[in-house]
Amino acid sequence: MRGALGVPLLVLGIVFVMAFIYGAPMTGKKLFQKNHSSQQVISEINKKISFFKLQPQFTLEEISGINGVMDVSANLSIVNEEKDAGNEPIRAAILPHHTLLADELGNFWKQFAVGKKPSVIVLVGPAHQNQGQALVQTTTGVWSFPGGKVKTDNALVSDLVASGAAAYEPASFEQEQSIGTHVPYIARLFPGVPLLPIIAKAPAGEERAAALVDILNRTLPDDALVVSSIDFSHYLPVAQSDLRDKETLDLIQERLYTKIDGLHADYLDSPFALDVFLKWIDLRNQKENLIWHESSGSLTGKVHEPGTSYFVFFAEPISKNLTLTAVGDVMLARAVASRLAKTTVETAFAASQEILSGSDLLFGNLESVLSSSSVDIPKEIRFKADPARTDVLKLLGFTHLSVSNNHIGDYGEAAWKESSQYLQTSDIEPVGGYRNDGEPVVWNEKGHQVIFLAFEDLIRPLDPKVVISQIQTASKLGSIMIVSFHWGAEYEHEPNTDQINLAHVAIDAGADLVIGHHPHVLQGVEKYKDGLILYSLGNFIFDQIGEDENETMVAKINWKGKERTLELIPMRIKGSFPRTVTDAEKDVTLRRVSSWSDANISDDLLDGMINW
Repeated sequence: MRGALGVPLLVLGIVFVMAFIYGAPMTGKKLFQKNHSSQQVISEINKKISFFKLQPQFTLEEISGINGVMDVSANLSIVNEEKDAGNEPIRAAILPHHTLLADELGNFWKQFAVGKKPSVIVLVGPAHQNQGQALVQTTTGVWSFPGGKVKTDNALVSDLVASGAAAYEPASFEQEQSIGTHVPYIARLFPGVPLLPIIAKAPAGEERAAALVDILNRTLPDDALVVSSIDFSHYLPVAQSDLRDKETLDLIQERLYTKIDGLHADYLDSPFALDVFLKWIDLRNQKENLIWHESSGSLTGKVHEPGTSYFVFFAEPISKNLTLTAVGDVMLARAVASRLAKTTVETAFAASQEILSGSDLLFGNLESVLSSSSVDIPKEIRFKADPARTDVLKLLGFTHLSVSNNHIGDYGEAAWKESSQYLQTSDIEPVGGYRNDGEPVVWNEKGHQVIFLAFEDLIRPLDPKVVISQIQTASKLGSIMIVSFHWGAEYEHEPNTDQINLAHVAIDAGADLVIGHHPHVLQGVEKYKDGLILYSLGNFIFDQIGEDENETMVAKINWKGKERTLELIPMRIKGSFPRTVTDAEKDVTLRRVSSWSDANISDDLLDGMINW
């Protein structure tokens, strides 16, 4: 074996040495594509790059503004690793590389140093001026400056080169700002931690980013810190850069890689580095958290001059837990308004506030428009509440309210639009349209994308085909679909055929949860296929008279990974406002709801809790 491999090894060694000396781009794919044994040999040689002692030396002095970076980094205090060992370290981020931000960059890098230090730092940035030959490039070497030095992780560089995901081009890294700007902070805060530097030319896109992420996922230790070094919109005054940045944020949220790759320097200087960050955190079950957004124009006071914008994103773990709380009809007019005028909001809703707290999402049906309109509509019962009563909704923590019901036209379409605007101003999302034509409302937090749709089946009876079409289209926007219906017959505890058919159609089309309103009394619960149906939650804030009309319940739905649970919390309405119940009242309500519910879950509902 020694004689057989001696010549190939010698030849391969000479090829590598010559390539390193002259800075020629090299990948295992390009040099060896004919037989598997050659690829194995070159992989082993690559892992021993350091044997050749070829360590290119890089300096920083020609990077504009680097002295300010060195000064800031020199004054950073090193975080005590043992003291902060309990903190969850940041393991992926996007940072700018503009040296104007020396102080800000120092603060961000210091946050990376909290907790257990990474064993390697990966920097991914643009190849400015599109230097080099390959689209994606890396190097071994040492960055030296008066305050310290940073060395590369040569074994990881060699693995990267051998995989074909990057070419070895040391010459491209001389004075490369996207890498060099960060070196002083790394040297100061992470002494001895090696660097894996990667830069990419403008045409590199999603396919190459995916290939890079794949090899990094296979070769990096779990504690690696991956930083994409990106400056965003260039050459624009602040007003224009803000518009560009909003577009970029939308593309990031939707992961529209093809459009990201088509962005030019007036949006960002490295679509490739952005692709890598997004793919890396998605693979690691993390999400991007926007930490900071600024522009050079705002920082220098030159808002009308061409400048650069900056984003800082930190990756954070995706929380698997999600809690949605749903309640019945919320009516803030008539006697409710009169009674609210005689007390404080805090007093009126002390009991319900405690029960509704702690949820990510709170949903109900707004049965009265919030408007000052005096339009005379010929209708026997009309509900209009003071717009100031958004204080009730905010106190209780509503995030979403259906505005599609049989009272939306009580004071005309203009009043309905006014009401929806009051909700939005109070950071409450109105769900549903005036003519069953509402756009889907998407909540995208904690790693969940929850879509809301709302319909009414009373003024404009629903065509199931339209419902199916809207749900199927909306379901593409997220992972959890909530559909609200205003339906059924008033004061009836059993859902009618139309309700059942609509609920089943909605779940067949992609809904996970169906929430019903309008009967003003409680109806049952049904598990249908993988979905859950709450046919009616009754009233929640209302002024009706009658035992049934004042019996209500709060539904708490929890998603924990693949586990889903429903908890029903009975309440009673007294003097228009919900109150807690006695144990006896709780048992009565749960028995009644159980008797109207799906036989497969009725026994579980006696305890107020089911899995679905």
